[in-house]
Parts: sequence; structure tokens; C-alpha cells
Amino acid sequence: MLRSSDLFIESGEAGEAAAPLRFSDPERVWLEGFDAVRAAGDTGGYHSVLCGEIWLSPPEDRGRLSKALRALVSHYRRRMRHADDAPVLVAGLGTEQMAADALGPRTASRILATTGDMREAGMPAVCAVKTGIPRETGMDTADLVKALAQEAGAALIVTVDSLTARSRERLGTLVQITDCGVTPGSALAHSSGEISAHTMPCPVLSLGVPTVIRSDVLAGELTDDPMFVSRADTDAMVTAYARILAAAINGAFSGNPAE
Repeated sequence: MLRSSDLFIESGEAGEAAAPLRFSDPERVWLEGFDAVRAAGDTGGYHSVLCGEIWLSPPEDRGRLSKALRALVSHYRRRMRHADDAPVLVAGLGTEQMAADALGPRTASRILATTGDMREAGMPAVCAVKTGIPRETGMDTADLVKALAQEAGAALIVTVDSLTARSRERLGTLVQITDCGVTPGSALAHSSGEISAHTMPCPVLSLGVPTVIRSDVLAGELTDDPMFVSRADTDAMVTAYARILAAAINGAFSGNPAE
């Protein structure tokens, strides 16, 4: 079922949040010169920042996008009442073996994780992990993230994942952020578990970029057995977005962009 957002949690029927998410009518806003939409619902809300082919834009444009996303991360963090000194786990979902699914791990590799000495010096407790996918780890992604969050004593989980676009125009051209959660793999009909405040020991903030689209959506005729299609320049696109998202997350939690 295609719904009002690109997030995986809205694409599948399995899991504890199987009921469709209901949002208010999207409201148009401007963030650092970018057109964006926001909407709220009973269990949270989302922002979609429309940034076009940002990986082909000048560095100053990518910097403006990172600044806009940093402000949004800080906004949601305040809304979820996450204290400045409370631990956070940044989970890069997906696999590095496929460019279209590498946004999470590439972002996680640029997160400023802090050691014990750094925390004693006054820096926040930030842990970062690349989760891999079930066929690589032998574990459902949600179970792995939950265990890591419990071990780290995380008060907030931040996930970064590649999403499935619901239209050709949205493929690679927006960043979405939500506090509703994410269900990795549900658009592929083999969910690896829901990651949300309902299933984790703490609130969840999810960021993503649509990097693939169903072939039947492109053809305009939905089927039960579609293929997934990505852009020819997906590798460059994902690398650019990983840098942008990592800088935003680092700035929001430590004040130090990855670059």
C-alpha cells in the first residue's frame, strides 16, 4: 500500500505499527532556502526537505541543506525531550555492498562517536554503528539496534536509511525526517523489524533519502512482483547525502560537523 510518506514504516503491513499512519494535510515551509513540507499525526510527524539533485550543486548549497537538517534534528530532539548530555545511538541501516542501500553505513562512518576520555572532557555520549542486513549478520536489524541501544544506555536512537520513492520526481531529490519510526526492508516485503518508540527502549528519530523506486510505479501499473530501480549516478548521490546527513547529525549533537 502506498501512503503519504516515503518511510518504510508506511509501506508494509507487518509489525506492531501495521495500521496506516495518518497525517494532517502537509504544510509548506521554507528551510534555508529549500522548499519543504511538514505534517503531524497522532503518533508523530515528519518533514520532507525538497532539495533536487543536490549532489550536483555547489558546496555552498550542500552546506545550506546540512544546516537545514541540523535545525530539524535539533527540533525533533527538543520535542522528544532528549537532554544535551543524554546518550545517543546513531544506527546506519543497510549494506555497503549495494550503492542504493549504502546511505546508512556511509553516514555512520562519518559520525563523530565519542570515547570515554572524550565524554569525561565534556563531549556528549555518541555511539555509531553500521547494522548491516540480516543476510550479513544473521539477526533482524531491529533486534540488533535494540540490543545495542540497551547496551549503550541510549536515550535516543537516530536511524539513517535508504528509502523507496513513491514517484519518479522524488527519487534522490528529498530528505525526510520523522519521529514515527522506520521498518527496514518492508518495501521489499521482507521486513527486518520495526524500529520505533513502540519497539525500542527509547524514542527514535529517522532520516532517509529515497534511492530506489518500484518498477511498477514507474510503469504506472502496480503488481505483486516488482523490481526496484535506481539512478545511474546513485553512488555519487549516496556519497554526497551521507556527508550532508553526517554533518547535520554531528552538528546537532556535538557542534562539530564531520567535514
